[in-house]
Amino acid sequence: MSIKEKLNWGTGITLAIVVFVLATLSTVSYLISLEFYLVSENHYEDGVEYQETIDGIQNAKELDTPVLILFNEPTVSINITFPRELLSDSLNGTVRFYRPNNSDMDRNYKLNLDENGRQSIPVGDFEEGRWKLTLEWQQDSLTYIDEKNIFI
Repeated sequence: MSIKEKLNWGTGITLAIVVFVLATLSTVSYLISLEFYLVSENHYEDGVEYQETIDGIQNAKELDTPVLILFNEPTVSINITFPRELLSDSLNGTVRFYRPNNSDMDRNYKLNLDENGRQSIPVGDFEEGRWKLTLEWQQDSLTYIDEKNIFI
């Protein structure tokens, strides 16, 4: 009996079902083995307060001159530059680096601008990969939030 005679439509259907089941099981076992992290330990409270975040992002978008957040490759640092019209004594805030896959690597810095409205944060010792930078500042009773995805 030749191979052609052994492979009929019943064998083909059986083979297709077996391949489908094996592919499904291997995909499910792979997805189960992945580690995942919650975005926040206090996700409910963060969700309730998210309207304030939306308002802060909108306030930052409505600025005539936006805040510049740039990666400086030669110095391996993040440079933040505020426009002159935003500089005042009432300006204060934070710079947060959030690592999506490991919250233990998150870092927070106080916004500490020089007389030209600039701040440089060295990131040479940060683990390579994707980070989310959140710049949040308050000025004259308004909150502003600027978020950037950066790759180091």
